[in-house]
Amino acid sequence: MKEEVVQTVDEDFYGEKPKKKKSVVIKILNVILWLVLLSWVILVLVDYFRVRNQEDPMFCWFGNKTTDYENGSVTECMGLGYKVINYNRENYKAVEFGPFWIKDRTA
Repeated sequence: MKEEVVQTVDEDFYGEKPKKKKSVVIKILNVILWLVLLSWVILVLVDYFRVRNQEDPMFCWFGNKTTDYENGSVTECMGLGYKVINYNRENYKAVEFGPFWIKDRTA
């Protein structure tokens, strides 16, 4: 006797289950999240390259603070997830770009 192979409705010709289609809401949320991530990366890179070229950061909006010392000052500002510290002291002049948890090294 010959055995017959019966293909079920849930499987295609090669025996694989068909992929479920993503809903429209999931696709829209996915696109929005990618656009937000890409925008954030662009903001960080713009400020990084401006600081690297010794210009003021463009998107440093939070926590602008200047600390005065006897021999100069240190200015801190925060962007979205990063911090820029500008050291303007007699013995140390530099600009530091890093994550939001960095601290003033001359304090």
